[in-house]
Amino acid sequence: MKEAQPITKDLNALTDLNRRIFLRGVGAVSTCLVLATLGGCEHLLEEIEHRPTRRWIGSGSHAVNHDLAIYIEAVKAMKGLSPGDARNWNSIAAIHGTALAGFIWCQHGNDHFFDWHRGYLLNFERICQKLTGEKHFGLPYWNWNQNPDVPAPFLDTASTLFTARSNTSMSGDPSGATTGAALDPIFGDSNFYTFSSQLEGTPHNTVHGYIGGGDLFGGGGSASDPLFWAHHCMVDYSWYKWNVELGNDNTNDPAWGDVINSHYIDADGNAASNSAFASTLMPFLSYQYESSPIGSFAAKAPPSKKELQIVETRVRKGADIRLVISNRLHLVDRTIVRIGKPVSLRAPQGSEGIARILGADLKREHVFVSVQYARLPPTSDFAVRVFINLPDANRNTPMSDAHYAGSFAFFGTSIQGESAGASTHHQPKFLVSLSAALQRLQQGQALRDTELSIQLVAVPFKGSFEREDTEIEMTAVDIITTPIIVRTVQS
Repeated sequence: MKEAQPITKDLNALTDLNRRIFLRGVGAVSTCLVLATLGGCEHLLEEIEHRPTRRWIGSGSHAVNHDLAIYIEAVKAMKGLSPGDARNWNSIAAIHGTALAGFIWCQHGNDHFFDWHRGYLLNFERICQKLTGEKHFGLPYWNWNQNPDVPAPFLDTASTLFTARSNTSMSGDPSGATTGAALDPIFGDSNFYTFSSQLEGTPHNTVHGYIGGGDLFGGGGSASDPLFWAHHCMVDYSWYKWNVELGNDNTNDPAWGDVINSHYIDADGNAASNSAFASTLMPFLSYQYESSPIGSFAAKAPPSKKELQIVETRVRKGADIRLVISNRLHLVDRTIVRIGKPVSLRAPQGSEGIARILGADLKREHVFVSVQYARLPPTSDFAVRVFINLPDANRNTPMSDAHYAGSFAFFGTSIQGESAGASTHHQPKFLVSLSAALQRLQQGQALRDTELSIQLVAVPFKGSFEREDTEIEMTAVDIITTPIIVRTVQS
């Protein structure tokens, strides 16, 4: 066998093989037999087994404190690279976007939010490993559900991790987007597409917007804030927890999986890319997660080798997951709304769709409201609470009201979202589940077969809006039902 090659080269080779072999039904061990022709197979298997661990910052362990120290060293190193080095801090952040140009290559509001950011995160992690010489470094993640306060190392004004931000804790968020009450129904959704949309629009967007920091963490330049990477590591862990720990399946649709995510920079400063399918296997090949609780979903013990092989096989195969809309009730077409004024959208009386939606079997179907906008708002200093059949709902209506369904928030502004890449990569559309609210109202006998309306209530993050008269164009609001997908593995 040839002399073992560096792990970065091995994994780059494996990434290339993913497209041609690995995701066509061959597991890690079989792939390594192919890699034997490249050399370093035994080394690769060892590196996969001992791949970096991404740890929960809130655990306070010696290991995660060590990782934070390495992260500080890596950020300093990246900030110290010359402008001509593609791995320098500003260049890597600009892949996602900049404060001046807005969002560039990042994927938002579409089906590739998870996989594009996973590839972006992994290549960033490898740059950190290369620049510090710590090949087993894993990015630590900020579990904003268990620890709503921004981790202390990011608040030290003398640290390279510090950036001025609007808030230092999610505990004051008026939408409760990172609480168990908000996250439990999202993690209880077994459809890959609707889970992804809800996780992005609710906790992901709200953390960006509420923690804020102007055009940095709250907008186009978000990746310039070191906290971005700890936040997105949590987003990636959320996908991992849902997919691996909770036994939900990603789609195996080639229309999704064969899409190539690009514009990344690897550890050596070269252009890098990967398919969406390849991203689903990254946690088995390139890193692993220290488990932590999210809402009612407890931390999981590390899987045994046998268990890991079984899970890897399931994740590699995926499942025939589609976004099937069994019923659609259209509420409104294009309309201009003012964020300072609650919006109430009523289904036409006598509509057959009302009876179909209200009569949905909530054990077999999910009910969502789908809200789409033409573009991002000029300001994004607010979340939007969603109510059902409460025409008088306003910003003082509590989330404890039985009519409350959930929330979403915008990420960025129209100015930041109009760069060349953003027109197709950043779509402001949101899904909020109505199922739990409908169930409560049914149980309280508060629903009528002939009435159905949705209220959208903007709630400012700071107690008042930056601009009360901010207007935004909605393009469509629909109530839809989708079949509930049964989990492969019961959690």
